[in-house]
Amino acid sequence: MFDVFYKKQPLGLFPFERPAESLEHAADLSRTEFFWFVETAMDASTVDWDWQPPPWEADQVHVFPSQWQKTGGLYLARKWSAGNKNYHFRSEFSVTALPDLSNWKIPEYISTEFFDYSWHPDTTEEPYEYHFGTQWQLAGGPVYQGTAGIKFVTVQKALALPNKAAWIVPDNIDDSDFDYSWHPDPMELPYEYRFPTQWQKEGGPIYPGTAGIKFVSAQKIKANATQIFYMDFNNPGSKEQFNALKERFPDIKGTRYVESHLTVFKRIVNLATTEFVWIVSSVCDYSNFDFTWHPKASQREMIHCFASNDQKRGDTFYVHVQSFKNQMYELELLDWFNVINYVEDISVRRINMPIHLYYGDNLIEEVKNYHFATPYVMFSNQHDVSIYNQPCLWTEKDRVVQSFTESNSICTVPRDVKVYLQSQMYDYPYISTSKTRNLFAEMPLDIVYISNGEPNEEEYYSWLNYNCNHTFAPGKIHWVRGVNGRTAAYQEAARRSTTPWFFATFAKLRVDSKFDFNWKPDYFQEPKHYVFHAKNPVNGLVYGHMAMIAYNKKLVLSTEQTGLDFTLSAAHEVVPILSGTAEYNQDEWTTWRTAFREVLKLKHFSTETTDVETQHRLKVWLTKASGKHSAWSLLGASDAVEYFESVGGDFEKLKLSYEWDWLNQYYNSKYKK
Repeated sequence: MFDVFYKKQPLGLFPFERPAESLEHAADLSRTEFFWFVETAMDASTVDWDWQPPPWEADQVHVFPSQWQKTGGLYLARKWSAGNKNYHFRSEFSVTALPDLSNWKIPEYISTEFFDYSWHPDTTEEPYEYHFGTQWQLAGGPVYQGTAGIKFVTVQKALALPNKAAWIVPDNIDDSDFDYSWHPDPMELPYEYRFPTQWQKEGGPIYPGTAGIKFVSAQKIKANATQIFYMDFNNPGSKEQFNALKERFPDIKGTRYVESHLTVFKRIVNLATTEFVWIVSSVCDYSNFDFTWHPKASQREMIHCFASNDQKRGDTFYVHVQSFKNQMYELELLDWFNVINYVEDISVRRINMPIHLYYGDNLIEEVKNYHFATPYVMFSNQHDVSIYNQPCLWTEKDRVVQSFTESNSICTVPRDVKVYLQSQMYDYPYISTSKTRNLFAEMPLDIVYISNGEPNEEEYYSWLNYNCNHTFAPGKIHWVRGVNGRTAAYQEAARRSTTPWFFATFAKLRVDSKFDFNWKPDYFQEPKHYVFHAKNPVNGLVYGHMAMIAYNKKLVLSTEQTGLDFTLSAAHEVVPILSGTAEYNQDEWTTWRTAFREVLKLKHFSTETTDVETQHRLKVWLTKASGKHSAWSLLGASDAVEYFESVGGDFEKLKLSYEWDWLNQYYNSKYKK
């Protein structure tokens, strides 16, 4: 039996075993020719302590392997040749190294289980520092200490344990599935490591550090929804949606919408109990909206606005409460907030506004009588109309009236209009000027040609047909002829019309070839007649006399004669568009009749007003005339003044001029004796 020496701990097998610092030290102490030296902890029961080398290997140092290395820490050497260090690695048997923690440095977050600390280095190598990895990193596990540099070992990994205390954990996350055993690579600088959520590359737990920021994608965490406030516009379905949201988010709070988004925001942030809040609106559908969304850390102090359909300035907001509080007393508009981020990749469906279908010609009365249950309503006189826009609701100024047709007959109207509306939509100060007024096609107005035996009535009717059919796409053309009396003729024309307004043109008017029969009346005003301009070729005046008129059908049929001019007896408006040339000087009778009736009206009006334009027109009719039958124009004018003065301006006597028979008799009494 040979002497046995150990370096670290007794084997407990032999009474003569002694400690030694090294192989050389053991050789000096040995009392036998051969000796055993045990350098590491091992299972001594597996060693054949009686083994001897063959004579030809007697001078060699015999090194036996372990389960880890070719040098297992067990040596058999000859006393006088042990210093030669001519190691000869034997494999007749191997030793089982035992765990030995004396040379290990173990991080506090590493489990002492599941790692085999019996590992040891190859003693023929330099005394490196050996680093083991974990389930997360190449390093960061136990370290076998040394002084000759670093080596990474991959034969086994240590298990890092969760250490939540080392992390900064946001409040609004669900970390039930997050593994807090993650740790950084200790070979890197001490960065601050930020983990992603399902929305952003950050927003999850933070592993603190001082060397800058690194974003980690090794695992994601689910963000939770923060506190939700519900702006209630009291629209249909609002309460049902609130209750549905309350089932998902029991802490949701409702608040009545008043005046503007900013007004409601100021109320909400004073009630908020969380760092961030959602502000949502009852006019939007949140059945598929993910309230776990959150912004990037660099955008945390912004207001984040989600579009309502295509409306960029939508009605769903993610707000940093303190940032808003810091600015809210300086804000007059929500737009003034320091930074509003319009989220581009997520929108919320706004619930469609109702469409109110009306059939009459009076949009103003329809709006006045309508009960608004929603912020906006589309008014339409056409079936199968779709809503193309989602107006902004932030302030009253944003809640504009938006027209979609040339006549304004189809439009979206905000509830705010009701406070302002008196006689026209223009009473409301916010009318959109955006280019949407031709979105829906409209029926052209009917054209009614009115004649009463004028010499050129056939010619002008043909001219009207030619221009309508070759220049524009007008409505139907009707011809009313031979009806005695202007009122009767106009009302017959109205009965013929199939549209709420109709163009009335006369047998003394050569319609201008450039006149646009696609012109439309304005539904933003109460129903009225529209009087265009005509040129008088005899005296050069250009105004509404003998011009085309867009008559409102209902007004025509309901008007009882109250003045000398049928058109002016109802609401009317002058449209300074030239409709044609009033060629009334077709014969003596037509020329005289036209001048007589017009001057009689001008004379009557001149006694009731000091209007300069009326006085000027009266003077021109009495003094200027040229061309064919121009003398009869002057005669008709002077005869009208004479008749007016002879009856003392008696209104009932003046009204006789409405009847063709009376006019004809009066004319004949003067010139056909």
